[in-house]
Amino acid sequence: MKKIIFILLVLILTSAIALLLFFNGKKSFVSIKANKFILNEKEFYPLAVNYCVSLQMDAENIWACPSATYNTLNPFPYTTKDSCLMKLKSDMHLIKAMGFNSVRICRVGEPWLNSEKEGELSIGVHIANKHDSSIVLSNNEKNYSDYFNALDEMYQVINDAGLKVILLLRMHPDFKSTEKHLVKISSHFKDEPTIMAYDFYNEPLYGDHTNRTKKEVFTIVKNWSTLFKKNSPKQLSTIGLEGIGEVFEWDPNILDIDFISYHPYEYEYEQVRNEIYWYGKHTKKPWIIGETAIPADNDSMSYKEQYLFAKKTLKQTRNCGGLGYSWWQFKDVEEQFYHASYMGVITQKEKLKPVTKAFRDYDSSILEQDSCVCLDNYHNLTPFSAFKITGQLVNDNNEPIDGGAIVAWNKSWSHSFHALSKADGSFELTSKFPFYHWMISATEMTMVRGNINPAYSYVGDDKTPFINLGKIKLDSLSFIK
Repeated sequence: MKKIIFILLVLILTSAIALLLFFNGKKSFVSIKANKFILNEKEFYPLAVNYCVSLQMDAENIWACPSATYNTLNPFPYTTKDSCLMKLKSDMHLIKAMGFNSVRICRVGEPWLNSEKEGELSIGVHIANKHDSSIVLSNNEKNYSDYFNALDEMYQVINDAGLKVILLLRMHPDFKSTEKHLVKISSHFKDEPTIMAYDFYNEPLYGDHTNRTKKEVFTIVKNWSTLFKKNSPKQLSTIGLEGIGEVFEWDPNILDIDFISYHPYEYEYEQVRNEIYWYGKHTKKPWIIGETAIPADNDSMSYKEQYLFAKKTLKQTRNCGGLGYSWWQFKDVEEQFYHASYMGVITQKEKLKPVTKAFRDYDSSILEQDSCVCLDNYHNLTPFSAFKITGQLVNDNNEPIDGGAIVAWNKSWSHSFHALSKADGSFELTSKFPFYHWMISATEMTMVRGNINPAYSYVGDDKTPFINLGKIKLDSLSFIK
C-alpha cells in the first residue's frame, strides 16, 4: 500500500512539474493581444538596443562573438570560443543594467546571397585574427547544424542576461533560397522563447532595388508570413521600414506581419518626432521604433543633445501609440561618415554615454493622454523657399486625403525633399533647388508619379517660384479589401 501511495505521489509531482514547465514555457513567449505586447500575462514594452554579432571558427567549432567593428584599434581582441562568449555575456549584462530588456541582433542572421549561383547563401566567419572567410549554408546540413549551434549558444547567453531578441534576417523577394532559409531557421528555433521576433527585411527602400507595385509587395510578404507562421507559430514577425518613404511600395498597412518596425533618423529638423506623429496617426498595425539615434562625440555633437533626443523621442513614441523603442546602436564604430560612427550608447573605450540615463530612467507605464505632439513643421519639414510644388490629394470618392506623402527630386535624382498632405488634402513642398520629378501616395492607396519643368513655374506673392499640380486622385487598393 505504501509503495502504491509513493508511486502515486511521484506521478502527481511529476505531472505538476511538467505542467508548471509547460505553462511557464508558454508564458515566456512574447505575444500581441489587444494591441499590446504580452509577456507572462503582463504588458511588455520592448526597450532595445541594436547589437552586431560576428561569427568565428577554428578547425572544430563555430561560435558567436561581438562584432569586430566594435574594436577598431584591435578588431579581434577575442579569438577563442571562451573569450568571445565571455565578452558577449559581459555586454549583454551591461545592456540589461543600462535599462534595456531586449536586443535587436544584426549581421549574424543575415546570410550573403550569391545571385550568380542561383541565390546560394553563405554566412561570414572570422578565422582567429588572420582573415575573413565564409561557409556555404545552401544544401549543406553540416554547416547549417554548426551555424545553428552557434546561435543556440548566443541565445543562451542573451537569455541568461534576462533579455529578449529580435533577429534581423535578410530575405530577398526574388530568390527562393531565402525562403528555404526562413523555413530552416524558424522551424529549428520554434521553441526558443528568447526570440521575440524575426525581422524579415531591413529597409526595403534602400535594400530592394526593384520597382514593385503594392500588390506585388503584398503577395511577397504574405507568402513569407505564411511560411513563417506554419513553422514558428509562437514567435512574431516584423519588417524594418525606413519610415514614411516606404509608403510608395512597402506600405506598412498592407504588410502581413505582426508588427511594424520604423527607422526614423534626424536628417531634417525634428524629423523623428514628426515621423512618429505620422506613425501613430496612420499606422493600423502595432508598431515600434526599430532604429533611431543621433550621433554624439561630445565635440561636434554634445552628449547632452543626444540624451535629450532620446528622452523626447522615447516620450513621443509612447504617447503616439508605439509599443516599443530600439536605439541604434550599442557601441561607437569607425565608419566613413561621422553620422554613423558615434551613435553608440557607449564609446570605443567602453565608457557609458549620458544617453544611457534616458533608458535607465525610462518608465513605459507613463502614458500621457492627448500628448502626441504635432510640431509646426509636420506637413513640410524644409525651411527653404527657392522653389515649391503645391496641390491637393483626393480619393476615389473625391474626398481629401490626410497624411499622403509627396516626394520630389532635383533634375539628376540626387536630392529630394518630402511633405505630407493636410486634412483638406492640400500640400506644399518647398525646396532649395528646382524640382523636376515627383511621386505621391498614401497608405492603402495607389501611387502616382510625374515630371515637371521648372521653367514653366509661376512666381507667387511670396516671390517663390512654384508649380501647382492641381487635384491628384489616388484610388483605394482593391486587393486588400
